[in-house]
Amino acid sequence: MDLSDTVKQIVQNVVEDYVKQLSQHHSRKPITILLGYQTINQTEVLEAVSTFQQSYDVKILLTKDWVPSELNETKYILMQDATQQELMEIINQTSILVIPAASYQLLTKLALSIDDEAAVWFAIQTQLHGKPIVIASDQVEPNVYQQILAPPSVLQRLQGYIRQIQTDQVKWVPLRKLIQTVEQQLKDHEDKQPLILGKHIEKAYQEGLKEISTPFKSKVTPVAKDLAKEFNIKINP
Repeated sequence: MDLSDTVKQIVQNVVEDYVKQLSQHHSRKPITILLGYQTINQTEVLEAVSTFQQSYDVKILLTKDWVPSELNETKYILMQDATQQELMEIINQTSILVIPAASYQLLTKLALSIDDEAAVWFAIQTQLHGKPIVIASDQVEPNVYQQILAPPSVLQRLQGYIRQIQTDQVKWVPLRKLIQTVEQQLKDHEDKQPLILGKHIEKAYQEGLKEISTPFKSKVTPVAKDLAKEFNIKINP
């Protein structure tokens, strides 16, 4: 092989490696990890975060309850320094919200849709945008001794809140199952087919919209199509 052929082969190898790396980069799904609550399992939580960073394009949100220095040199966004518009952009870009350390405060407010703190506001907005949420339950799910000793009314109240967020399609799992649950939720979300109903067209008309953009893989019902034609609303795929 002469020098010209050698140079061509080197260039080809470089280009192929670059394309491969570029493809791998774009295949990394964007996820958001919310660290906002103190935890006794800090080491395990940070290990989970590190594992996610190896496979996904991760954004880490911190609240004032989490000390930034504990993340060493990991990049993060402080929620108190971000505007609502910036946080909404993160929600629009993310595929899933992961909360590896929860609290009774989060559980209660999320179940009741009380958004008077940044972390819960972000979680509720994520729900309203149809993005899945996975929460590690270790610090909130009553263990066997708590179930034996705690007043039944307290346990009933907690279980009621847990059932509510599960009804709201929030996955509530032990930390050890967090990663595999996130993988499954991402797959299920990709297969999801939102349904555009007549009431959605009516709402768009009430809001004065002339067109709406439907999510990927959406199905538009005949009634919705008829109303869109009647109200002169364009449905964009």
